[in-house]
Amino acid sequence: MKPEVINAFLTAARHSLSQELQSEIKRVGLFVDPAENAIDEVVVYLSFVGQVRGTMLLGLDLTTARKIASTMVSEPLTELTEMGLSALAELGNLVAGGTCIELEKLGLSADISPPTIMIGARSRISTLAISRVVLPLATRHGRLNLHVAVDVAA
Repeated sequence: MKPEVINAFLTAARHSLSQELQSEIKRVGLFVDPAENAIDEVVVYLSFVGQVRGTMLLGLDLTTARKIASTMVSEPLTELTEMGLSALAELGNLVAGGTCIELEKLGLSADISPPTIMIGARSRISTLAISRVVLPLATRHGRLNLHVAVDVAA
């Protein structure tokens, strides 16, 4: 995966998250995960098609997901209600949409799917032959993992 493509995802995530959460966003690592592995308790999943194709995941633990959703809906949530899930889905849309804008700056086009939210401890996801680059991000609400598994068409 090209570093500039990964940076497009990171730039969009940092911008969208800092705007929505009114918080500084810091990258606290980077690693490549095997094609199939246990992932976070709450995952916002979006697909990319076009010149850039694959998946983007926002992974959070349940506590962080509730805190972020509470901030986005401006009211405390003790559980992930339909409104909270909708807020997390919108966060995924914002990051993915921002990524498309960043990719356009690189001369690459992509469209995104509607978000899907998966909830459950120790879920496994396979991105088949595409490795996932994981960018852990620190927010004032907790840690969020940005998973990127994309391929750039020749």
